[in-house]
Amino acid sequence: MAGARFYVDFDATTATASLRGLLGSIERPASLLAELGEYGLRTTRERFKSQTAPDGTAWAALQPWYKKEKSQNKNRVLTLRGFLRGQLVSQVVNGKSVEIGSNLIYSAVHQFGATITPTKGKFLRFNGHVAKSVTIPARPYLGLSDEDRNEIVERTLEWMQRQM
Repeated sequence: MAGARFYVDFDATTATASLRGLLGSIERPASLLAELGEYGLRTTRERFKSQTAPDGTAWAALQPWYKKEKSQNKNRVLTLRGFLRGQLVSQVVNGKSVEIGSNLIYSAVHQFGATITPTKGKFLRFNGHVAKSVTIPARPYLGLSDEDRNEIVERTLEWMQRQM
C-alpha cells in the first residue's frame, strides 16, 4: 500500500487475562450474591413502609375488629412490634444463589394468606374477638418488582466490569 498508513497490533494477552478473571468470578459469584441480597433486604424492608407488594399493589387492609384491638401501630399492616421486618435475612446458598426471607413461624401466613381454625374447642379468641375461623389475606412482602429486576441487571453488569 502506497502513501501514509498506520498499524494496529492486537495483543490478546491483556484481553485474555481479563476474560479469565471474569470467568473465574462468574464461577464464584458469592460477592455479587451478597450485594444483591443486601439490596433485596433493603427493598423488602421499604415495602413495610409503603405497605405494598412487589407488584406495587397495596396490601389488604386490616380487619376493623383487629385494627381496633391492636395495641401498637394501629395503621400499619404487617407491623405490630416490627418483628417480621426486623427478622428478615439474606443468605448466599452454595455460592450460587441468594435467598431472602424469614423463618418466623407466621411469615408464610402473611406472604401467602391462610385460614386459621381452632385446634382445641370450637372458637378462636383474639383479645375480645371470638370467631370460628379467621382468614388472613395474602400480603406479599417478598419478591422482586420490575424496578428490582432492572437494578439487579445493572448491579450485575457493574460487578462484571469490576471483575475484568
